Amino acid sequence: MITAAAFTAFAVFAAWPSGWTVFLLLFVLYALPPFVHRILMRWTPIKPGIAVIDDRTFSPWLASHHIQAFYNALPFLEALLRVIPGFYSLWLRMWGSRVGYGVEWDVNVSVLDRSLMDIGNRVVFSREAELAAHVRKKTEGGASRVLARPVRIGAYAFLGAGVHVGAGAHVPNNASVPPQAVVGVNETFGDAVRHPDRAEAEFVVV
Repeated sequence: MITAAAFTAFAVFAAWPSGWTVFLLLFVLYALPPFVHRILMRWTPIKPGIAVIDDRTFSPWLASHHIQAFYNALPFLEALLRVIPGFYSLWLRMWGSRVGYGVEWDVNVSVLDRSLMDIGNRVVFSREAELAAHVRKKTEGGASRVLARPVRIGAYAFLGAGVHVGAGAHVPNNASVPPQAVVGVNETFGDAVRHPDRAEAEFVVV
Protein backbone atom coordinates (compact mmCIF):
# COMPACT_ATOMS: atom_id res chain seq x y z
CA MET A 1 0.00 0.00 0.00
CA ILE A 2 2.87 2.38 0.81
CA THR A 3 4.50 1.60 -2.52
CA ALA A 4 1.23 2.07 -4.40
CA ALA A 5 0.62 5.40 -2.67
CA ALA A 6 4.14 6.58 -3.56
CA PHE A 7 3.78 5.72 -7.24
CA THR A 8 0.31 7.27 -7.34
CA ALA A 9 1.63 10.51 -5.82
CA PHE A 10 4.48 10.55 -8.35
CA ALA A 11 2.02 10.01 -11.22
CA VAL A 12 -0.15 12.89 -9.98
CA PHE A 13 2.94 15.13 -9.76
CA ALA A 14 4.03 14.16 -13.29
CA ALA A 15 0.57 14.88 -14.71
CA TRP A 16 -0.10 18.12 -12.80
CA PRO A 17 3.20 19.60 -11.55
CA SER A 18 2.58 22.24 -8.91
CA GLY A 19 3.49 23.15 -5.37
CA TRP A 20 0.57 21.10 -4.06
CA THR A 21 1.53 17.94 -5.93
CA VAL A 22 5.15 18.35 -4.77
CA PHE A 23 3.86 18.59 -1.20
CA LEU A 24 1.68 15.51 -1.76
CA LEU A 25 4.66 13.53 -3.09
CA LEU A 26 6.91 14.53 -0.18
CA PHE A 27 4.14 13.76 2.32
CA VAL A 28 3.60 10.27 0.92
CA LEU A 29 7.35 9.55 0.74
CA TYR A 30 8.48 10.93 4.08
CA ALA A 31 5.53 11.49 6.42
CA LEU A 32 2.83 8.89 5.73
CA PRO A 33 4.91 5.70 6.36
CA PRO A 34 6.31 6.74 9.78
CA PHE A 35 2.86 8.08 10.74
CA VAL A 36 1.24 4.73 9.89
CA HIS A 37 4.06 2.94 11.69
CA ARG A 38 3.61 4.96 14.89
CA ILE A 39 -0.12 4.16 14.91
CA LEU A 40 0.66 0.46 14.42
CA MET A 41 3.25 0.44 17.21
CA ARG A 42 0.84 2.13 19.62
CA TRP A 43 -1.73 -0.56 18.86
CA THR A 44 0.66 -3.52 18.93
CA PRO A 45 4.28 -2.63 19.82
CA ILE A 46 7.30 -4.76 19.01
CA LYS A 47 8.22 -6.77 22.10
CA PRO A 48 11.99 -7.25 22.55
CA GLY A 49 12.94 -10.91 22.33
CA ILE A 50 12.23 -13.89 20.06
CA ALA A 51 9.07 -14.17 17.97
CA VAL A 52 7.80 -16.58 15.29
CA ILE A 53 7.04 -14.69 12.09
CA ASP A 54 5.56 -17.27 9.69
CA ASP A 55 2.52 -18.59 11.56
CA ARG A 56 -1.06 -17.29 11.69
CA THR A 57 -0.34 -14.95 14.60
CA PHE A 58 0.09 -11.28 13.69
CA SER A 59 3.75 -10.22 13.95
CA PRO A 60 4.33 -6.54 14.82
CA TRP A 61 7.97 -6.80 13.75
CA LEU A 62 7.07 -8.28 10.35
CA ALA A 63 4.46 -5.56 9.77
CA SER A 64 7.05 -2.94 10.68
CA HIS A 65 9.55 -4.60 8.36
CA HIS A 66 7.12 -4.45 5.43
CA ILE A 67 6.36 -0.75 6.01
CA GLN A 68 10.10 0.00 5.91
CA ALA A 69 10.84 -2.25 2.91
CA PHE A 70 10.21 0.62 0.48
CA TYR A 71 13.26 2.48 1.85
CA ASN A 72 15.42 -0.63 1.90
CA ALA A 73 14.64 -1.08 -1.81
CA LEU A 74 15.29 2.61 -2.62
CA PRO A 75 18.08 3.65 -0.23
CA PHE A 76 18.70 6.94 -2.07
CA LEU A 77 15.50 8.33 -0.51
CA GLU A 78 17.14 8.25 2.91
CA ALA A 79 20.55 9.25 1.54
CA LEU A 80 19.01 12.54 0.47
CA LEU A 81 17.96 13.20 4.09
CA ARG A 82 21.52 12.63 5.34
CA VAL A 83 22.82 15.41 3.09
CA ILE A 84 20.93 18.00 5.19
CA PRO A 85 22.28 18.20 8.78
CA GLY A 86 19.78 17.02 11.36
CA PHE A 87 17.16 15.74 8.92
CA TYR A 88 18.02 12.06 9.20
CA SER A 89 18.01 12.16 13.00
CA LEU A 90 14.57 13.79 12.81
CA TRP A 91 13.49 11.07 10.38
CA LEU A 92 14.43 8.31 12.83
CA ARG A 93 12.62 10.11 15.66
CA MET A 94 9.50 10.15 13.49
CA TRP A 95 9.67 6.34 13.39
CA GLY A 96 9.97 6.16 17.18
CA SER A 97 13.72 5.95 17.80
CA ARG A 98 15.60 8.01 20.37
CA VAL A 99 18.35 10.05 18.71
CA GLY A 100 20.39 12.73 20.48
CA TYR A 101 21.64 16.03 19.10
CA GLY A 102 24.63 16.58 16.84
CA VAL A 103 24.73 13.05 15.41
CA GLU A 104 26.85 12.87 12.24
CA TRP A 105 25.56 10.47 9.60
CA ASP A 106 27.57 9.46 6.57
CA VAL A 107 25.50 9.34 3.38
CA ASN A 108 26.04 5.57 3.01
CA VAL A 109 24.97 4.48 6.52
CA SER A 110 22.37 1.69 6.63
CA VAL A 111 19.70 1.51 9.37
CA LEU A 112 17.45 -1.55 9.05
CA ASP A 113 15.09 -1.03 12.01
CA ARG A 114 14.22 2.65 12.13
CA SER A 115 12.11 2.45 15.28
CA LEU A 116 14.58 0.45 17.40
CA MET A 117 17.54 2.83 17.66
CA ASP A 118 18.76 4.46 20.90
CA ILE A 119 21.57 6.84 19.93
CA GLY A 120 23.25 9.36 22.20
CA ASN A 121 24.55 12.85 21.50
CA ARG A 122 27.40 13.63 19.10
CA VAL A 123 27.79 10.11 17.72
CA VAL A 124 29.75 9.83 14.46
CA PHE A 125 28.91 7.16 11.85
CA SER A 126 31.44 6.52 9.08
CA ARG A 127 30.64 5.23 5.60
CA GLU A 128 28.84 1.89 5.19
CA ALA A 129 28.19 1.43 8.90
CA GLU A 130 25.14 -0.81 9.43
CA LEU A 131 22.74 -0.90 12.37
CA ALA A 132 20.41 -3.90 12.48
CA ALA A 133 18.14 -4.38 15.49
CA HIS A 134 17.00 -7.80 14.32
CA VAL A 135 18.40 -11.15 13.23
CA ARG A 136 16.42 -13.94 11.60
CA LYS A 137 16.84 -17.70 11.90
CA LYS A 138 15.09 -20.78 10.56
CA THR A 139 14.65 -23.66 13.00
CA GLU A 140 15.09 -27.34 12.20
CA GLY A 141 11.30 -27.68 12.10
CA GLY A 142 11.11 -25.06 9.35
CA ALA A 143 9.72 -22.18 11.39
CA SER A 144 11.16 -18.71 10.83
CA ARG A 145 11.96 -16.74 13.97
CA VAL A 146 13.30 -13.28 14.59
CA LEU A 147 15.17 -11.80 17.51
CA ALA A 148 14.48 -8.07 17.81
CA ARG A 149 16.19 -5.85 20.36
CA PRO A 150 17.05 -2.12 20.29
CA VAL A 151 20.54 -1.04 19.27
CA ARG A 152 22.16 1.30 21.82
CA ILE A 153 24.95 3.68 20.87
CA GLY A 154 26.35 5.84 23.68
CA ALA A 155 27.11 9.55 23.49
CA TYR A 156 30.29 10.69 21.70
CA ALA A 157 30.90 7.22 20.25
CA PHE A 158 32.69 6.81 16.92
CA LEU A 159 31.88 3.99 14.49
CA GLY A 160 34.47 3.34 11.78
CA ALA A 161 33.83 2.46 8.16
CA GLY A 162 31.97 -0.81 7.57
CA VAL A 163 31.09 -1.41 11.23
CA HIS A 164 28.13 -3.73 11.83
CA VAL A 165 26.08 -3.42 15.02
CA GLY A 166 23.60 -6.21 15.70
CA ALA A 167 20.37 -6.69 17.66
CA GLY A 168 20.66 -5.85 21.35
CA ALA A 169 24.24 -4.63 20.92
CA HIS A 170 25.60 -1.75 22.97
CA VAL A 171 28.40 0.66 22.13
CA PRO A 172 29.33 2.58 25.32
CA ASN A 173 29.85 6.32 25.67
CA ASN A 174 33.04 7.65 24.05
CA ALA A 175 33.85 4.26 22.49
CA SER A 176 35.78 4.13 19.21
CA VAL A 177 34.79 1.11 17.12
CA PRO A 178 37.48 0.31 14.50
CA PRO A 179 36.65 -0.14 10.80
CA GLN A 180 35.00 -3.43 9.76
CA ALA A 181 34.38 -4.44 13.38
CA VAL A 182 31.28 -6.43 14.33
CA VAL A 183 29.43 -5.73 17.57
CA GLY A 184 27.32 -8.88 17.67
CA VAL A 185 23.93 -9.85 19.05
CA ASN A 186 23.52 -8.77 22.69
CA GLU A 187 27.20 -7.83 22.79
CA THR A 188 28.72 -4.79 24.49
CA PHE A 189 31.70 -3.40 22.59
CA GLY A 190 34.89 -3.87 24.58
CA ASP A 191 33.24 -6.36 26.96
CA ALA A 192 34.19 -10.05 27.05
CA VAL A 193 30.64 -11.03 28.10
CA ARG A 194 28.48 -11.90 25.12
CA HIS A 195 24.83 -13.00 24.60
CA PRO A 196 23.95 -13.27 28.31
CA ASP A 197 20.45 -14.49 27.47
CA ARG A 198 20.79 -18.25 26.86
CA ALA A 199 17.49 -18.40 24.99
CA GLU A 200 18.91 -15.98 22.42
CA ALA A 201 22.41 -17.49 22.16
CA GLU A 202 21.50 -19.45 19.02
CA PHE A 203 21.06 -16.19 17.11
CA VAL A 204 24.71 -15.25 17.63
CA VAL A 205 26.90 -15.72 14.57
CA VAL A 206 30.39 -16.96 15.47
